[in-house]
Amino acid sequence: MSEFTLTFEGNLAAKPELDITAGGQTLCRLRVAHNRRRRNGEGQWVDTTPMWVQVTAWGDLAERCAELSKGDTVAVKARDDLDVWPFNRQDGTLGGVLQVSAENVSVSMRFKGALPVADDKPAGDAWDPATADEPERELQPA
Repeated sequence: MSEFTLTFEGNLAAKPELDITAGGQTLCRLRVAHNRRRRNGEGQWVDTTPMWVQVTAWGDLAERCAELSKGDTVAVKARDDLDVWPFNRQDGTLGGVLQVSAENVSVSMRFKGALPVADDKPAGDAWDPATADEPERELQPA
């Protein structure tokens, strides 16, 4: 058995697009720009043309991805169903968009922290000790 692994990091270039297929499957399309840096002849880091990746997330993952925003830095673990869509740039050179299906998408905190999401759950959350039905118990040493 062989194994394929592709994980990359990039910034969302647009707001994620949530959609539903004719068969009722939820999907979310993410346009991710993976910024590449290379060393020039003098040893300095130089930004090169970004690699564009069209990511498709399915099901529950798609619904969670729809909550992301343009500019968010994400780390994507892709499945093995890669495809490349060629295009012509405005200057006449050839380019390509890598298309992948996501196995997982996570917010990268390499350059900035994640922002908290407003909690819209009803009062009495079972995970909140202040509202739990059962009084808190102290652990006893064994």
